[in-house]
Amino acid sequence: MIRHIIFDLGNVLIHIHPDLVMKEFMERCHLTVDDIKNFYLSDLHLGFMEGRFEPEEFYQIMMRKFPAPLTAEEFIRIWETVIGEPKQGIDQIITQLNRKYTLSVCSNTDPWHWTKVVREIPMIKKFQHFFLSFEMKLNKPNPQVFKYLLAKLRAEGRECLFIDDTQENIQVAQEFGIQTIWSSDPKTIEQELNSLKVLANLN
Repeated sequence: MIRHIIFDLGNVLIHIHPDLVMKEFMERCHLTVDDIKNFYLSDLHLGFMEGRFEPEEFYQIMMRKFPAPLTAEEFIRIWETVIGEPKQGIDQIITQLNRKYTLSVCSNTDPWHWTKVVREIPMIKKFQHFFLSFEMKLNKPNPQVFKYLLAKLRAEGRECLFIDDTQENIQVAQEFGIQTIWSSDPKTIEQELNSLKVLANLN
């Protein structure tokens, strides 16, 4: 029986806007498209999400790598632009699930992005557990993420449902016996939850 439902954050609970971040950095830092593409999900980027760099250290490294007249405050403002609004309809789903299930977030994220989520996304208060890459020092799809998650929840895989938009993350979760929904669309997620009878008797 499912007791825990774990959601990815970006593209599942909220919209993300990496295009807006890249556009402004290109303009302010005089970067090329290739520069941006090479940075995105590079070791430096993944390392920040994995907690290998403190925020101030990450800012200093970025300014050395991509020299630009940006104060730390300006840099953070641009960086936070990636965090968008909740997906339409997802808040209602979360509200229903919160009546019966223990809800968690499992996300590859960093301190600045997470700070903005906590500050501007009220829905996040409906979750009980947060498995954040920069705190765990682990990024999905590392299997250790799911091992850690199950240990902290004191749950078996079959008692958990994991919802993510990245197939590789879904596949690794399944290796631990975790039930999964692979989608970024709230309507599809709702349909799958109904198919699994997770939303039954909650209305």
